[in-house]
Amino acid sequence: MDRKQNAMGVKRRLAILSVAACVTLSGVVAVSGCGVREGMEKVEDAKQVKKQVEKQRNELEKDLRKGQENLEEGQ
Repeated sequence: MDRKQNAMGVKRRLAILSVAACVTLSGVVAVSGCGVREGMEKVEDAKQVKKQVEKQRNELEKDLRKGQENLEEGQ
């Protein structure tokens, strides 16, 4: 009887440890997934900023060309 109780205790402990390990691993996967998602969002934000900067640069270059043309016409 004592051996059966010890065996059941060991099985119960193993089951508890297994469940705890699964819960811990799922939490790690969920956290790393959030990190990936946040990283992708930052990449998207950076792409949007790059587009805005390129648009502003193009507008400034166009204004510069107009200004240079006006200077040449005025001379």
